[in-house]
Amino acid sequence: MAALRDLSEFYDPDLSLPIGGVVYKIKSPGIREADRLRLLIIDDSLTAAQEYEEIVKILGAARGDMARDGVPDTMAMHAGRTALLHFGGSPDMGRANWQFGQLADFIDIRDVIDADEHTGTRSAD
Repeated sequence: MAALRDLSEFYDPDLSLPIGGVVYKIKSPGIREADRLRLLIIDDSLTAAQEYEEIVKILGAARGDMARDGVPDTMAMHAGRTALLHFGGSPDMGRANWQFGQLADFIDIRDVIDADEHTGTRSAD
């Protein structure tokens, strides 16, 4: 069997988020921090203030870059939530939040569930 290439030669562990034509790089946390984030994202007692602190922490230097570039706070917060889910959950969770996180602003999930129950359709288990 051929020797495996050094992972650092081709794998970028950081998260790159494009906002307004600029790509902001969010540094991947170390193992212990990632373990902490895994517990954090499932913590029902997380307050808005605690979430904000975590977002500031995970964005790191990228947050300052976003501020300098005039990125709106709502977009920076969205980027931070995406990073928390990406590193604390999975890249798929982060991607889903990035693409669909704002849908709750437009769609009432209770209405969707009620409509589904009314039509008698069910999603596959």
